[in-house]
Amino acid sequence: MAEPIGRPAPRSGATPNNIDVSNKVYFKSMNANPDLLDSLSNFPESPGVYLMKDASGEPLYIGKAIDLKSRVRSYFLDTHEDRPHIPFMLARLHHIDWIATRSETEALILEANLIRKHKPKFNIDLKDDSHYPYLKITVQEPFPRLLIARRVASDGARYFGPYTDVRAMRQIVHFAKRIFKVRDCNRDLPLKKPIRPCVNYGIGRCSGACAARISQEDYRANVEMLMRFLSGRRNDIVRDLEAKMAQDAAGMRFEEAAFLRDQIRLINDASKLQKVDLAAPDADCDVFGMFTGDRTLCLAALRVREGLLLSARRFAFDKAAWEASGAGMGTLLLQFYLDAGDTPPREVIVSREAAVDPGLVQSAFETQFGGSITVVVPQKGAKRELAELAVKNARLYLMQKLPPSALDDLTDLQKLLCLPRFPHVIEAFDISNLGETNAVAGMVRFVDGSADKSGYRRYKIKTVSGQNDFAMMMEVVTRRLSRQADEGQQFADLYLIDGGPGQLHAAMEPLSRFKNAPMVISLAKREELVHSPYCNEPVRLPSTHPVRKFLERIRDEVHRFAITYHRTLRGHRVGVSALQSIPGIGKKRVVELLRHFGSLARVREASVEEIAQVKGIPEKLAGEIKEFLEKLEGMKQA
Repeated sequence: MAEPIGRPAPRSGATPNNIDVSNKVYFKSMNANPDLLDSLSNFPESPGVYLMKDASGEPLYIGKAIDLKSRVRSYFLDTHEDRPHIPFMLARLHHIDWIATRSETEALILEANLIRKHKPKFNIDLKDDSHYPYLKITVQEPFPRLLIARRVASDGARYFGPYTDVRAMRQIVHFAKRIFKVRDCNRDLPLKKPIRPCVNYGIGRCSGACAARISQEDYRANVEMLMRFLSGRRNDIVRDLEAKMAQDAAGMRFEEAAFLRDQIRLINDASKLQKVDLAAPDADCDVFGMFTGDRTLCLAALRVREGLLLSARRFAFDKAAWEASGAGMGTLLLQFYLDAGDTPPREVIVSREAAVDPGLVQSAFETQFGGSITVVVPQKGAKRELAELAVKNARLYLMQKLPPSALDDLTDLQKLLCLPRFPHVIEAFDISNLGETNAVAGMVRFVDGSADKSGYRRYKIKTVSGQNDFAMMMEVVTRRLSRQADEGQQFADLYLIDGGPGQLHAAMEPLSRFKNAPMVISLAKREELVHSPYCNEPVRLPSTHPVRKFLERIRDEVHRFAITYHRTLRGHRVGVSALQSIPGIGKKRVVELLRHFGSLARVREASVEEIAQVKGIPEKLAGEIKEFLEKLEGMKQA
């Protein structure tokens, strides 16, 4: 029997009470065990969740089913020619566990919780683009600050967003500082001795906590109001302020009442920045819209509170991976809230394009989170307009995320070479080794089909002598992976190696030593064959095929980059050694020249007078150096 499967403790009512875990079904490949289908017949014909695992017990894929037996058997009764991910997953499959539930709703909840816990490789990963900024309130500090952040960190702070309209976000920050007077400085408060407040206090944008002009209790009360403000609970704030303003006016405290009146006006002005035109002006809802392109689809999630559009998030998926995973919209919606640690509002609106079962999702929400939650797929009216706004956000994001040509090339590349995941980041390597010395390597980086020149790297071969391209490739790939692992950087999705099977296997050898290592393929020069360890045979593409052109463009770029570095290095060494052949020039004077000018090229560009200013170089010798460098440059051009 399999061990009980751990998962995050769900809320009350979310755990199926009759969890049964099956015996495991083992096999080496789809064709190796003729009794496989007979073994699968032991699966129950009931709702539940199945976990496909590799030999180490790590889940490859987690799915739900109304009928476990029928669903799992379908994986082995189809060739999956249109979904190459599945055969690749089955090739790594070692055993299958299952958990029976009482209903489809319980299966949906359990599936979402298990996916959140295990993050299987072949399930859809619900991650949005982290490019958009968040507003961060450092509630873990005695006097919290309001900051703009690009990443959500586990640091105890409260994050709001992401904000796709950066200009509107900065206007909100401007209003928030004027209304709640929360600081954004880096001082570690409270100070032992108060200091003179900064200019923000003088212009009414800070409460002067550093100068002890406000107590910690009153300051945190302002912070609490700020968090309600950013959460969309602005009507509640206005009602509280109006009640307090009335009390101050009745008590003849007109200055305090006027301050509260100005706060209320600023809150109303700030609300106009994000107001959504709805039939119900104070609506609380989350809106999900799906847009499906030819090869990619996108899910957009809009957060509306009290009629205010607070934030928008987008999640892009490869269409083939989506279809191969069999993911349902209900699972993604549950994952959305579980990952965020959030509770759905009273109403969740989903576009028709998302093809969701509203009754099933509503039942799952109410079981998992408690309370009354309505899930609707509107057909007309203001809610339909909101759903269309979400679809529009998804469509525009998908158009901006990748240029159509790059998107198509990357999608076709994944499909043709049976890659297990979408190659967003590709790094290509090439060795430049003309002769016994100056062996170097180049690496170029392409992100979403476009060159990222800030990620280009050059390597001098250190451990290999002679012309051993295989060993050099192994050295460079190992150094790249080791450096990224030591610095905690994320690996690329795919390595493209310039060469045939030999270079490919040389690059693959170090990958086994690193967790979550990149996929790897190679492109041979003469035959233009693409070698992929995920395909049974090399892939030959016509010369006009877009994927071949795309790979050749990357291969040519890394070849150019590597050979340029090789020529630069070789030319530098030749020039430096040649300088020492001039009578009166030794190693010490060459070092002084390079130290003064920084490079041989700058020595060549300098005048005789400038060369003569170098320590230990008389004017006559400076003229000889200049003449020699001009002759050397002429010989190179000839």
